[in-house]
Amino acid sequence: MIAMKFGVLGAAAALALSACASVGGPGVSGYYQCDRGTRLKVDFVRDRALVGVNGMRQVAMRQTPAASGAIYENDQGWRLHTKGDEAMWNTAARSAPETCRQVAVPR
Repeated sequence: MIAMKFGVLGAAAALALSACASVGGPGVSGYYQCDRGTRLKVDFVRDRALVGVNGMRQVAMRQTPAASGAIYENDQGWRLHTKGDEAMWNTAARSAPETCRQVAVPR
């Protein structure tokens, strides 16, 4: 009985941790490959995301309210919407967002 309780608690803790990592949490980094060739490196720090595009210097974005997933924006018109291992990426210079998928290692 006691072993069963610890097994259930361990499984619940693992599930909770995996849910946090899927949308980014404190100190979590993610790499995304987008459908038009853009590569993103994202460091999630508290309510911010530091986003590097194609190996360039990272730019800070603030989290804004989202109905689902997490949305990060900045005053330059950049917008990142993450949900699970997928993301939508857009900048003010683009007419339509790119669809991105999280990858284990950058290419």
